[in-house]
Formats: sequence, C-alpha cells, structure tokens
Amino acid sequence: MRELTMTELDAVSGGCNVQPGSCYKPSYPCGPSYSCGPSYSCGTSAAMIAAYAGYLAGEYNVAADIFNHAGCSTISSAMQNVCTDVKLGYTAGLSMTVAQATSMLNGVVSAIGSAVTLNKCGGIATMQTIEFPPVSGGGFGT
Repeated sequence: MRELTMTELDAVSGGCNVQPGSCYKPSYPCGPSYSCGPSYSCGTSAAMIAAYAGYLAGEYNVAADIFNHAGCSTISSAMQNVCTDVKLGYTAGLSMTVAQATSMLNGVVSAIGSAVTLNKCGGIATMQTIEFPPVSGGGFGT
C-alpha cells in the first residue's frame, strides 16, 4: 500500500477535481436528458461546500417527489433543479467564508430533517420538498 498523491487526495476528497457544474444523469424512468452546463474551476472551499448544500437540497427534493408519487414532469423538473441548486450554491459560496457556507449546509440538513415525518415504527410517513437557497432571517426562500 502507498500514500496517495495530493492530486489523488483531491479527487477522493471532493477537492478541486470535482466539477459541481457537471451533474450525473440519474437513471429514473422519467429522467430527462440534461447537462448542468459549464464546469467550474476549483473555486474556494466555501464555494464547494455551498455547492454541495445545493446538491443535497436538490437531490432531497427529487427523492421527496418520487416518494410522493409525483408525475414525470414534476420529477423531471426537480432533476433539472439539482443542477440549478448546485450552481446557485456555488455562486453564493464564492462570496462566503467557510463558516457561512457550513452554516448554509447545516440549514439544508435541518430543513430536510424538518421536512420528513416518521411513523410510529420509524419509517418515513411524509416527505415535503424544501426551498434552496436558504435566506437570512431563518427559513427558506425562493
């Protein structure tokens, strides 16, 4: 076994080799063919954290729509919005500190926790979609 190079560490840790503008194409039966557009350069750590917050919010919304048996057009739109949310997060993160971006990510995690209701057995009973990006003053806005 050998030590990883800095380039390899970057790649496996989600560092500069990750391009948040390039979403993967999920294989959902309703899935559209899409591309997230231009790839971003490394940016800052805060931008990468905020981009991940957008990705997490977007992917959660796709899962919520699927859970709620939404129609193909709604699921397709939610999948497109994953890319939009990543771009919004990345752009917002360029002007943030790491602490602010981490706060944004924690806000998304909290919103997801609040949007999921469990039944008596611990199974998911309801999933509501969330908004991204978070707005100052608490809560989520458009």
